Amino acid sequence: MPRVAQPSVREARRRATSYDVASAAGVAQSTVSRCFRDDSNISPATRARVLEVATALAYVPNAMARSLITQRSDMVGVIATQYTMRGNPDLIYALGESLSAAGKSLLMITVADDWPDAAALHGALEYPLDGLISCAMIGEAEVRRFQARNVSMLFYNRSINLPRIDCVKTDNAQAASELADRLFEAGHRRFLCIAGPATAPVSQERIGGFLARLSALGVPETPVLHADYSYAGGHAAALAHLREAAAPDAVFCANDQLAMGVMDACRFDLGLAVPRDISIVGFDDVPEGSRPVYQLSTVRQNSVEMAHTAVELLLRRMRDPQVSARRLMVPATVIRRGSARFQA
Repeated sequence: MPRVAQPSVREARRRATSYDVASAAGVAQSTVSRCFRDDSNISPATRARVLEVATALAYVPNAMARSLITQRSDMVGVIATQYTMRGNPDLIYALGESLSAAGKSLLMITVADDWPDAAALHGALEYPLDGLISCAMIGEAEVRRFQARNVSMLFYNRSINLPRIDCVKTDNAQAASELADRLFEAGHRRFLCIAGPATAPVSQERIGGFLARLSALGVPETPVLHADYSYAGGHAAALAHLREAAAPDAVFCANDQLAMGVMDACRFDLGLAVPRDISIVGFDDVPEGSRPVYQLSTVRQNSVEMAHTAVELLLRRMRDPQVSARRLMVPATVIRRGSARFQA
C-alpha cells in the first residue's frame, strides 16, 4: 500500500477531499472520482491503490459534489406532516426501504400541517432532489417551482390534478361510507364525528364519505368536532362534547389516535361501557389499536404496500418525466374488533 502521510491535528479537523487522495496516490483528481464509479475503465491496480489511500484518509465521495457533474443526486425528498410522523411511522420506514432498494437516498422534510406555506418548502428547493413524495398538500405555484427544477413528483394519500403528477391514495370516502353502513345495520342511529383539522384533506374525505352515507340512510344531521389528529385531541374533544350533550350510539373518528383518546375518555372519565353504551371506530389500523386494551374497530389502509407502489411510480417518472400521470385509488378494509357493535 502507498505510504500516506499522517495529517496534522489541524488537518484532521477537516474531511479529506478527492484532491487529498489524488495527491497521496499520485494520480489526477479526476482519476479518484472515476475509481468510485462502477462503469469506469480504470485499471484494477490503479483503482486498488486509490481505494487504499482513500481508506487510510477516511475519504468518502461527496454526493453533492458528484451531483453537480452528473446532474443526478439519487436523492428523493419526502414531505411529511407532524401527524404522519407520529401516527404512521411505518409509512416513512417503508418509503425509505423502497427508495434504498432502488439506490436512492431519502431526505426527510417535516412540515407543521397539510398546507405548508412557501417558506416551509424553501429548504427543500435548495437541495438537488431528483424526486419528491409529498404526504402533504402543496399549492400549484410551489408544484411548478419543483417541476421547473426537474424534480419528479408524487402525492401520497393526497390528490392533485396537474400534468406529470402521480398520486397514490386510499379510497377514504368509500371506506368511510362502508363503515357507516355497517354501524347503521347494527342499529346505531345517533352519531358523532371527530375529525382532524378543518383544512386536512384526508379528514375531509373520510368524514365527508361517512356523513354522505348517513344522509342517504336518512340519519339526521350529525355533529362534527375538530381536533389535531392526536390521542390528546380526541380525549379532549370527547370530554368537552359528551359532558354537555347526550352520548351518541357511535363515534366515528378520522384516525385511530383520535379514536383511542375518545375511548379512554368514555371509559375512564365518563363511565361509559364500550361498546355496550357507545361504539367507537377509527381509521388507519395502527398497531396500538389492535392491542387488548383497545381492540379498536377501524379501517385498514395498507400503508406499506402503498408506499412501495408510490416509489415504483416515482421511479417510472424519473426515468421518463413526460409519461402520462397515474392516479391510483386503493381500496381499504373495515376491521371489526371489540370497540363497536356490529351485526353478526
